Formats: sequence, structure tokens, C-alpha cells
Amino acid sequence: MLKNLLLSLSLLILLQISVKAQIVKTPNKIHPYSIHLSEDGSRYIKFGINAQLWGRYSNLNPGSKVGSNTTQNNFDVVIRRLRIQAMGMLTEKVYFHIQLGQNNINFTQNSGPSNAPFSILDVLGEYHFNKKFQVGGGLCGYGAGTTRYSAQSSTTQLTLDAPIYQQNNVSSTFGNRNLSVYAKGMIGKFNYRAVVTNPYKQNTSSINTTSSISTLTPKPQVLGMLTYHFLDKESIEQPYNRGTYLGTKKVFNIAAGFMYGANAMWHISENVAKDTIKQDMTVFGLDVFYDAPLSDKGNALTLYAAYNYCNYGKNYTRMIATPNPASVGSGTGFIGIGTGNIFYAQAGYLFNKKVTEDGKDKGRTQVFVASEVAVLDGLKSPMSMFEAGFNYYITGTFGPKISLSYQNRSVYEATLQAGETKLNSSARKGMLVLQYQISF
Repeated sequence: MLKNLLLSLSLLILLQISVKAQIVKTPNKIHPYSIHLSEDGSRYIKFGINAQLWGRYSNLNPGSKVGSNTTQNNFDVVIRRLRIQAMGMLTEKVYFHIQLGQNNINFTQNSGPSNAPFSILDVLGEYHFNKKFQVGGGLCGYGAGTTRYSAQSSTTQLTLDAPIYQQNNVSSTFGNRNLSVYAKGMIGKFNYRAVVTNPYKQNTSSINTTSSISTLTPKPQVLGMLTYHFLDKESIEQPYNRGTYLGTKKVFNIAAGFMYGANAMWHISENVAKDTIKQDMTVFGLDVFYDAPLSDKGNALTLYAAYNYCNYGKNYTRMIATPNPASVGSGTGFIGIGTGNIFYAQAGYLFNKKVTEDGKDKGRTQVFVASEVAVLDGLKSPMSMFEAGFNYYITGTFGPKISLSYQNRSVYEATLQAGETKLNSSARKGMLVLQYQISF
């Protein structure tokens, strides 16, 4: 993997040398990290790299082990994301996107991070009939879920991490990147996407009176999303939505979406026969996104709110831990996915833009807060997660960035009540993360 990564980086460097020569000739048409295949720049190939490095201190959930030791606190270093990508318009009608990388490389890798697999994350091709109707297929995030951050641009995200629950779901059956065929387009102020996904098969699953993911061959899942743009229109080139524009656009959108998978879940009935009951998966989502400058000084406001109704079957719940430092136990996890109602909101404020005496942009600071509240059938009380922190954009753009975030979460424990297992809130735990992002 390391040799392949070095080879890829070397090729990118050679490409940049070639591109820089083109920039001298046509400075207004060549992007610094792209090769233009036509004079007007309508046909091109773009390249990019994004890496996010975490230093994390965590209060672990009760019963968690790091290695063979039971511990309450832990420090670890994580490569949260690594991305190398290429995309572009090969003809006036044909678009492609290829993305390689890996997530969550930490000390729990059995044979060391250098041997972690370098995966294919996205491979898709599209044909553009016009702006109103475009069709495509491949391995991609278009079938990820029903709200904006089901597929989120990690480079531009406001908070330290995506609201993972919106990736309905993150398992071998409900992945945020699936083999899919889709149609999308922009009609007036509306953009839409309609997707049919071929889910991966779940290989292992316990089956009891609480719903779980079926290990039967999954049926196709269908998904649709519709977004209305009140102000500036956002790009629909990629499935991955921006978390903030740093005051460069005026965006106000509302959106609605749905996802359906027949017989995706199962559980055992409580009657004497213990019949296996198959259940459909159904998710509905509504959200609103606002991002705009507040003045000519460059300060800007970002607001987002979402509601999801999720039906994964009887009392289904699942932990979110990205990644979990514990080798045994739930570690930094919280129950953020399940059957019930889930609410999420975030807000960010970008401070005024400043320049040096020679006109260059200084670093910029952005503060943020976020919260998820999950009112789930399998919980005795709502789960709540709160997050606060800041981003420091070293060059004032989406290049190198330093972020600091503190997250506080509900912790649950299982108790037996009247012959039935119930999850009761027992404590709250925290996690502090310092992130350094490199991106171009």
C-alpha cells in the first residue's frame, strides 16, 4: 500500500509540474490542480488530496478495554480520513470520479497502520443529457441517505466529523457508499436525485426479539431527495455536500428525502413458535441549510437543522464510534442510530477576514456548536450528544486547517425489567479531539 501511495503522489507531483507550465500560458483558464482538455476549460481532469490527523483524549464507556487492560481514559492518534481523488469532464457529456483512501487508521490495526488496506471509495461515471437530467452509476455516495450530510464533503465540514446517523446506515448493508445507479439534475430552483442501490450482504447478525440486520440476500434499496434553493444554487457535480462556504456564497435550502429497503431487518417473535419476522427499513428526512456572509468584512453565519424518522424494526439501536479505540466494549460510542425520531442541529460563525500589509489573506477562525438528540423506541430516555469547538483556516481557505472539538455524550447500560432488557441512561462521558487537516 505504501509503495502505491508513494507512486500516486509522485505522479501527482509530475502532473503539477506539467500543469504549472500550462498556467503560464493561460493563467485565467487553468486551475492549479487540474489539466484542461479544451481551450475553454469545459473538459478537464481535477486532482485532490485530503488527510485528517487526530490526537484524541477520551473518557471511555464502562467496561471498555484497550488491549487487555480495562481503562476509563485513553489517548490515541488517528488518521481519521485519507483521500486521493481525480474527477472531471472527459467530453461535453461524460463525467467521472475516482477516489481512493481509507478511514480510521489507529493503533488497533492488527498488523500496523502501514498495512491498512488502501481502498477504492468511489468509482462512478455519468452521462449528462443536460442540466436537468443526468444519469450515472458505480460505487458512490448518492444512495447514502435522506438528508444533506448523508454524503458530506469532509474537506469543508463545519464540525469535526459528520453526523454519522444520517448515513442510513453505516454497516455492510446500509453503507454510505454503495453500488448504485442514479438520476439527478437541476430543474429551476429544484435539484433532485433518484437512486437504486444494490446493498452489500450482511454476513453475521444475531437474531432475537429486538430487530437486527437480516443476513438474507438483500433486496434493492430505493432513495429519493428533493432540494429547493431559495438563493444561490449549489453544485450537483458530486454527491458530497459542503458543510460551509466561508462566506463565499449565499445559500438557503430546504430538502426532503426518503429511503426504503424491503425485508432489510428481522427479529424473532415473542410467541411460543418463535417465528422469524422480516421487516422493511424506512427512513424519512427533512432539513434546512443556511450559509451566507453577514457583511462586507467577510464574517459569515452557517446554520443547519435536520429531522429524521427512522424505522429499522422493533427497538433497533446502534452505537456510533468513529473510530472506537477500545478492543473490547463500546469505548467512545453513543447510541445515535435506531428506530424512532432523530433531531440534529449545528451553527457556525466565521470571524472577519483579515489581510497582511502586502494583501495576502491571514488565517481565519470559525467557531461552531452542534447537537444530536435521538428519541428512540429502544431507549428509556432520549440520547443527547453535544459538541463545540473551532476551526482555524491557516491560509483563510479550505487548505490546511486546525480544529479543536469537545464532545459530550449520553452513556447507557442494559437492565432487565419485567423480563425485558431496557437501556437506561447511566452517565455522560466526554472526548477532546485536536485535528490537523491537509487538503488541496
